[in-house]
Amino acid sequence: MKDGSGQGYYRTAAFAQLAGMNKKTLQYYDEIGLFRPARVEENGYRYYSIFQLDRLALIAALKDLGLPLKEIKRYLDSGDLALMDQLLDQQSRELARRLAQLNARKAMLERVRRENRDFLQYCGQGPQRLCQEPDRLAVLLTDAEMRSHKLVIMNYLTDGPGTGMCSEGEESFIYQRRADGPIPMPGGEYLCLFEASDQPLRLWMAGARKTLEEYAGAHGLALEGKSYAEFNELSVNPQEPQTEGLRVLRVRILE
Repeated sequence: MKDGSGQGYYRTAAFAQLAGMNKKTLQYYDEIGLFRPARVEENGYRYYSIFQLDRLALIAALKDLGLPLKEIKRYLDSGDLALMDQLLDQQSRELARRLAQLNARKAMLERVRRENRDFLQYCGQGPQRLCQEPDRLAVLLTDAEMRSHKLVIMNYLTDGPGTGMCSEGEESFIYQRRADGPIPMPGGEYLCLFEASDQPLRLWMAGARKTLEEYAGAHGLALEGKSYAEFNELSVNPQEPQTEGLRVLRVRILE
């Protein structure tokens, strides 16, 4: 509640509510000297001014960015505007980095959701002509990387799902879609087959490829030689001889 002066002063609980903050947090900030009330009456009542909200908002923002309260207090107590400008510039750049990371994670989640919807809609429905796929890049996975799974996991967290096997004739390799990869995966319209299977991967790929070729022949389509097999969840290991789960085989339609 305000005091009787009508000058915009608030008791601790009322000011905490106004600031959207817990009363105990405000009391703790007072105890450590980080954020003190504008005035303290002889009876011990503490009053905060509405003009202190900006300072409190800055403290909250810096704390959310991970800056320790002790560091925040040191900067605010210094009264050095140049030092504060340096801090704010540093934290602004850190916030921009985090926002970029969050946007990348959001885009990744949207890609995962789209791919999951494709499995839900098309699994078991036979060959499907899907919309245009964008140009993508990939890297080959070494034996050490595939054994450790570290690269696979880190890629999933940043770029979303995209580990699979590419085959062309008797040749095949494990790949991972990555924005900085050196191997081009051309965009265009793809013919796809979504299935649930526990067959060995190469055997399933051969059968799925044959199904797509039969469909293409019946519809006057020409297919690229490369086939791309991927899975709808990261836990499926394409190196295992028996891999259960949902799979998709994609083959680009040639113009």
